[in-house]
Amino acid sequence: MTLLILGSILFLASHMISTFGLRARVEAIDGQPAYMGLVTVLSVISLILIVMGFQQTSYQQVWIPLAASYALASYLVPIATILIVAENIPGNIGRHIKHPMLTGVAFWAFLHLLANGDLLSTVIFITFGGYSIYRRLTLQPQPSESKQIYLAGLAIALGLVVYGLFNYFDEAPSGVGLS
Repeated sequence: MTLLILGSILFLASHMISTFGLRARVEAIDGQPAYMGLVTVLSVISLILIVMGFQQTSYQQVWIPLAASYALASYLVPIATILIVAENIPGNIGRHIKHPMLTGVAFWAFLHLLANGDLLSTVIFITFGGYSIYRRLTLQPQPSESKQIYLAGLAIALGLVVYGLFNYFDEAPSGVGLS
C-alpha cells in the first residue's frame, strides 16, 4: 500500500508543478521540452509505483458495489476512452466538451469507483478522478472553430480501438480481468 500511496502522491505532485510556480523555473533553465520531460519521467515513475503497489497489496473490501455498477461501467467506459482520445484530435468533440481528456478521465474514474469497492481501487480512482476534476475546473477552455465531421468519427473509431486494447490487456498491469 505504501508504494501505491507514494505513486499517487508523485503523480499528483508531477502534475501540479505548474500550480506551485515551478514550471516557469524549469522552463527558464532549459525550455518547455525540459518541463515536459520532467513531468513525463515523474509520471512514468509514479505509474510504475502505483502498479507495483497495487500488485503487492492484498485486497481489502470497503463497500459492496451495486449489482448493476459493473455492467454500467462496462457500457459507459468506451465513452470515457473516446473523450480521452478526442483531446488529441482537433475535432468538434473538443469544441463542445470542455477539456475532453480531463472529462474522460474523471468519467472513467467515477465509473470505476462505482464498480469497485476495494481500498486500492478507491485510492487510485480518487487520485486520477480528483486531479482531473480539479484541473478541468481550473483550466480555461480554448475557443476553436468548427472542424470537419470526419475528425469526430476518427476520434470515436480510435477511442473504441483504444478501449478494445485496454479491455484486452487490463489484466496484465492490474491482475484483474474484465470478464
